Amino acid sequence: MNPKSVIIKSNKYGLIVILDEKLPFDELLLDVADKFKESANFFKNAKMAVTFRGRVLTKAQERELVYAIVNNSQIHILCVVDEDKVQEEHYRCVVEDAMEEKMRQDGQFYRGTLRMGQVLETETSVVIMGDVNPGASVVSKGNIVVLGSCRGNVYAGATGDTGCFAAALIMKPQQVRIADKVARSAITKRVDTGEYKIDPKIAYVKDGHIYVKPIGQDTYLDMPTPLIE
Repeated sequence: MNPKSVIIKSNKYGLIVILDEKLPFDELLLDVADKFKESANFFKNAKMAVTFRGRVLTKAQERELVYAIVNNSQIHILCVVDEDKVQEEHYRCVVEDAMEEKMRQDGQFYRGTLRMGQVLETETSVVIMGDVNPGASVVSKGNIVVLGSCRGNVYAGATGDTGCFAAALIMKPQQVRIADKVARSAITKRVDTGEYKIDPKIAYVKDGHIYVKPIGQDTYLDMPTPLIE
């Protein structure tokens, strides 16, 4: 590897990769892979934007360079930034926008407990790493998964998608709503301090009714739509 063919500069949000202008691209690609392999421990699991400087690249060449970086380091490249926009503040904005877009595409996580009176609304499916207490509500246009106890109100498929579901490790909600279908608990407690054993259940719509059943292979087969498309 030519040590001067690839130079890496970085800030908190982005990388500037300075490339040798005259080296054949295939050789340059190998040097990029070697350079980032050497620096893998330094960057760890950083999520960053990248700018390539020093030579004119086609979009296909940019993609190959990004693959070389990702495959030989622990860096997650979120986007490629034009060379004329390399200030750190711009990188920060670009990275944050890219993270928000990825969240919109992939769904989101919420860490913490939702307490009485709190409402969490999401445009995508959501995984809640905590509890939904009585009097709290979750409204999602997609699916809802509670990695804790669900004793409040959950509303999945808020735009009318009856193929959505709600699931929890402890499923004792005051109300479950999926699209236009609603199921309520026979006993609604404003305050519930009881302790319950973990008993994962899933609520879904079939034949116009909401079913709440233990999570298992038989449940998946019974559901009218697959959990993952």
